[in-house]
Amino acid sequence: MFTVRKFLLSLSVMLFLLCTVPVYGSVIEGPALNLAEIGWADFGLLIRAEVDVNLISVRFPNQGQADIIQLRRYSDSALLASVPVPAGNMNAIVTIDYPLVAQEVYRLVATTPNNKYCGYPGVFVFPTGNQEITVLGSYLGIPYFGLWFTFNDLTTGQDITTGGNSTELEAVIDIKPGSDVNSINLKSKGVVPVAILTTEDFDAMDADAGSVMFAGASPIRWHIEDVDGDGDEDMLFHFKTEELTDLSSSSTEAVLTGTTLDGIQFSGTDTVNIVPKK
Repeated sequence: MFTVRKFLLSLSVMLFLLCTVPVYGSVIEGPALNLAEIGWADFGLLIRAEVDVNLISVRFPNQGQADIIQLRRYSDSALLASVPVPAGNMNAIVTIDYPLVAQEVYRLVATTPNNKYCGYPGVFVFPTGNQEITVLGSYLGIPYFGLWFTFNDLTTGQDITTGGNSTELEAVIDIKPGSDVNSINLKSKGVVPVAILTTEDFDAMDADAGSVMFAGASPIRWHIEDVDGDGDEDMLFHFKTEELTDLSSSSTEAVLTGTTLDGIQFSGTDTVNIVPKK
């Protein structure tokens, strides 16, 4: 009798045989998965750089909602890169292009829980790595098999825009323009305004507004105005407070990231005062 157990066992064997055997090189290949399930928010990989190298991109089968892929340093949870991924792209290539430091451990995280893939315990094992980067386990530190999958291929190499020299630009931002304290109540149902200011080193008009992220949130609207009254045009964004998932009661800074219209990454940081204190 053909039982559900036999069917699942057969499916496991077939999928296992389809997995690519890892080889040394610039791409760490993950399992080709096709079982859409509901997973966990903020889940992904724990990786270690074996040499100084750029994490160029990851392949993220985004079959559900729009998502945000983040790269965080493990030691202090610092947000290093944040890239939005449109919904419904089953073969999204997410460009990270961030320099990793040898022997530093990082978290590669997907922030929306609807886009995960699953395997069967003991069948899918993400390859341990190549000569440049090692996959240590899941974001939670659990061995990366039989769990909810997020990523497939990790591509490493030189900076794709400069051949090895990082080009991330530093932007000047102003959270809640006109306020020196920048108080944010994370339980508020309101919005938080954040401005990208035009300076001698960075023209706010060069920012790709659709790529901008602030503390884990995408803007709900934006417009151009001279925010600081210096005669230059700035960009003012508004973010839903309840979507600022990167902030907590202990946060003292918040980061805005994005890319320019030419595809160069930028980021800016400003202080925050989270109220009320727990």
